[in-house]
Amino acid sequence: MLSLSQCSPPEGTASTNSSSQVNQASYQRGVQKGKLDGASGLSRTPNRHAADYSEADRDDFFRGYEDGYKRGIHSGPRIMPPTSSQYGQPLKAVKSQGQVAIVEGKRTIAICRTALPNIETTRFISEQEQIVIKSRGAHGPAEVQLFNSRNGAVLGQVKAYELSNGGPTWAAGMAD
Repeated sequence: MLSLSQCSPPEGTASTNSSSQVNQASYQRGVQKGKLDGASGLSRTPNRHAADYSEADRDDFFRGYEDGYKRGIHSGPRIMPPTSSQYGQPLKAVKSQGQVAIVEGKRTIAICRTALPNIETTRFISEQEQIVIKSRGAHGPAEVQLFNSRNGAVLGQVKAYELSNGGPTWAAGMAD
């Protein structure tokens, strides 16, 4: 008669115990990687971690990854990928009657109210920190004004005819 110690386990029993440990380890690795990806705002792509599991453990890793990813997107601060923004775009001058709007993307930064109603020319200077605007009435001399492009404040003003004999460097090229 055979004793139990001499009997081999039924087929598949020994491998089930060891593979359940391997499967559990693959599952836990998947949870860890998924949680990191979710918390970092990365796309749900477990294939990027193919080196972390064997083909035999793929399904367990993927299940763990899914569970970890769900936990990761709901935990703590997320590191978001950069989004397109209107901030940091070059400034633009939008002319209208008696004023120039300084815009960045769709956002209006400042309104520069000119001395005269008809805007002829605009030019940004000093790395877009200032704008020079030449305006004119229905008749008479033109005005050249220097504005702060961030708040619309007038920084300087001169008649355009005075520039033919020199004048401030910011008004260069605006003479009549």
